[in-house]
Amino acid sequence: MTCPDPQVGLRDDCIPRSEAAARREAQAVVLATMRMGLVLIGVLPWGLPVARAYFELGVVGDALDRMFAPMCHRLPERTLVVTSVLMPVCSRCAGIFSGLVVGAMIARPLLSMRTWRVLLCIASAAMVGDVVIQELGIRPLSHSARLATGFSVGYCMAVAFVTHVSGERA
Repeated sequence: MTCPDPQVGLRDDCIPRSEAAARREAQAVVLATMRMGLVLIGVLPWGLPVARAYFELGVVGDALDRMFAPMCHRLPERTLVVTSVLMPVCSRCAGIFSGLVVGAMIARPLLSMRTWRVLLCIASAAMVGDVVIQELGIRPLSHSARLATGFSVGYCMAVAFVTHVSGERA
């Protein structure tokens, strides 16, 4: 077996079997850690109001809540209430975070990055369309539509990310 110049890069078939197995194992750990990170990030805006309803979080709760301020307008009329506490993000952003959770957990279907880019553009266009329809007053505020369009964007982002990092393709 001839292997490429070490300066060019190594393929798994050019590495002793134990090194290749160790590399795959390390990649699996990194991927699992990233997926868990996406799940934790996605659960946080849903879990924070629940935690605030049952526990005195004080400055920690305030800091976690403020963490979401730069990414969302947080208008009360566009925000869901969970356990009698406003979420730290609007319903559309809550949908995005939910999509991140489910997408990171399921990570299916296995599609090419090109296909995921197209799907993400379609999901984003649907979300922007919902924003425009709502802002023009064509349809009143709908938390279910905001959650659904946000979810589709979050799901596409998470699965595309996991697919890209894992190197798995259909």
